[in-house]
Amino acid sequence: MPSKEHGSPGPALDATDEAASLFVSSNLAVDVRKGHVELMGHRIMLFRFEFLVAVQKQLEDTVGASAKGVLYLAGERAAQAVLPAMSDRLQELPSGHESLVALRRMSDVWATIGVGRATVTEFDPDEGRFAFRIDDGPLPDAYGPSPRPVCHLWAGWAAGVAARLFRRDVICEEVRCRAAGSEACEFVLQPHRVR
Repeated sequence: MPSKEHGSPGPALDATDEAASLFVSSNLAVDVRKGHVELMGHRIMLFRFEFLVAVQKQLEDTVGASAKGVLYLAGERAAQAVLPAMSDRLQELPSGHESLVALRRMSDVWATIGVGRATVTEFDPDEGRFAFRIDDGPLPDAYGPSPRPVCHLWAGWAAGVAARLFRRDVICEEVRCRAAGSEACEFVLQPHRVR
């Protein structure tokens, strides 16, 4: 840790980190007697990402390549179930460019709960297409090296969020993954076209 010299002030506090810490500390409730942990009044479970990876790898061993689809659909369903509980206001958001604000808020929530920092890299609401990346995500780190992307649950979650915001079916593909050696996990979402 750098030392302060000659009474000079230390590095400026990051207002985002301070706001996120305040948000979590003021909205997290732990009741050890009941074994409950709540965030914003919703029960949650705190676990290491190795727990989630163990479930994913067992699913991959048991059902093979179909595990990707199962995890994707589970993420999509979870987004549809959780979003109303997290914020009824998302139902009222107009589609289009105003949705970018909602996507940035979701990114802040993801960062606050430890999923990594998601950044929107492309946004075209008229076409129903956007792209994002997750830097420093713990899931690929816990998974370990893989010849292909492993963040199927996040891809499904993103598709569920986008379907709600854009009011159309979308499909999400993870095109780069840290588990496969990329710098960040990158995802592309676009309208689902029935063939």
